[in-house]
Amino acid sequence: RDRVKVPSGPSPFKCRGVDLWLTDNPERNISRFPCVLGGKLREEDTFLVNFLLPFGNYVMYFSISDDMPANVAKVWKNFVNGDQMYRDARLKLLPIVVDGPWIVKKAVGPGTAPALLSQSIPLQYYFTHATDKKKGVYEIDVIITASRIAKGILNVVKSHTKRLTIAMAFILEAATEPELPEIVLASCQLHSLHLELCPQLPKYFLDESSEDGDLDEF
Repeated sequence: RDRVKVPSGPSPFKCRGVDLWLTDNPERNISRFPCVLGGKLREEDTFLVNFLLPFGNYVMYFSISDDMPANVAKVWKNFVNGDQMYRDARLKLLPIVVDGPWIVKKAVGPGTAPALLSQSIPLQYYFTHATDKKKGVYEIDVIITASRIAKGILNVVKSHTKRLTIAMAFILEAATEPELPEIVLASCQLHSLHLELCPQLPKYFLDESSEDGDLDEF
């Protein structure tokens, strides 16, 4: 109500891991692939963010907590059950250059305020809800390849990854008083990435309905 900003509490969704797969054709719905997260993706309910880059898929995986504060649980439930327009209006990203060249800091920005991802980058959602027999996977594809602005920033970042430490925080906007205070839902930090050491994305015979990644690699 008073619009005073307060520091975020700890992220309720803890990072399970990160993949960077090299490919000339970055894949949407990457959670279909058996190789992701070392084949352990579906051992837990997981929130997954898949950045489609011109040279690969950068994927972050987060455990979905069963012990969220009531306001956070409300925001998350509404987000999961919302339509594309609702989700696009809620998901925010805060990138922070912890350490790196000044040119990267200038390109990425000061890291003081989160921004709605959908304002400049198309998003796509692949949500598989949890059942008694399987875990839920909630994938968001961030299509960097479709955004001129995002590709320009990425070109600067890519040239300095070995000297760079960057943190990314994902936030669901709290639009009503019962949803406050707004907190960071999930976050991770990338340090000194050597792109030449990243693996190629394996090729599989997959169809759009494949969820469990039980198809053959070729």
